Amino acid sequence: MLAVSVHELTPKQKMTDNFKISNENDWNSLIEKAEDGNSDAMNEVAFHFNNGLTIDNIEIIKPNPQLAFEWTKKSYEKGNIDGMVNYADYLSDGEYLYCEKNIDLAMKLYEEAIDKGSSSAIHNLAIEYRNKQNFDKAFELYLKANRSNEFYPELSIGLCYFYGIGTKKDKLKSFEIFQIINSNKNSQYEVDESNYLIGKIYLEGEIIEQSIDKARHYLELADKDGDHRSAQELLLIIGRTTNTN
Repeated sequence: MLAVSVHELTPKQKMTDNFKISNENDWNSLIEKAEDGNSDAMNEVAFHFNNGLTIDNIEIIKPNPQLAFEWTKKSYEKGNIDGMVNYADYLSDGEYLYCEKNIDLAMKLYEEAIDKGSSSAIHNLAIEYRNKQNFDKAFELYLKANRSNEFYPELSIGLCYFYGIGTKKDKLKSFEIFQIINSNKNSQYEVDESNYLIGKIYLEGEIIEQSIDKARHYLELADKDGDHRSAQELLLIIGRTTNTN
């Protein structure tokens, strides 16, 4: 579970609080705003076409990936920063039928968005440098994104320190970073991974005193939903709490 996809920590499109959709009339009103040139509304329309919307078992908006892309592009062409980042995501992913993959243009757009204050663009640009095997630059951008107080790539930073990728290996530093990851600001995936890695560090006893009990505690936290294979493998060795009482 350590592999993280390009946009796993940065969803392709984010719904805002600017437009509330609770019925079909709200949706039609949003469409009108988008058609009138409101670039934020364009992004919101793109989000809903990408994800669809069902309220009280009534489908208000049917998913339409092509229209999602088209509205994203319109928002970008209108100069919207979020639209620019979302459009660059399409260009970098190369998994959609509506545009050709263009990494160079995507990176250029990420840089422009960064200059305009986008935090998510910093992380996405870091991923592209990682894909180009420029780990030093990727790590530099992870740190920059983390300083924004709007985006928290602590797991990526911690893993870089843990394995010495893009920076000098420092497992103690990585341990400290894994400990500050929490559900208030990080995804559940990140929380589970950090718990797994903390448990692994306690089990290894390389940089801190070995503690089987603490290792078990964190590994069980990582596997609380029963879907963390790596944690399960280590728990097979040391046993679970229910097996040690």
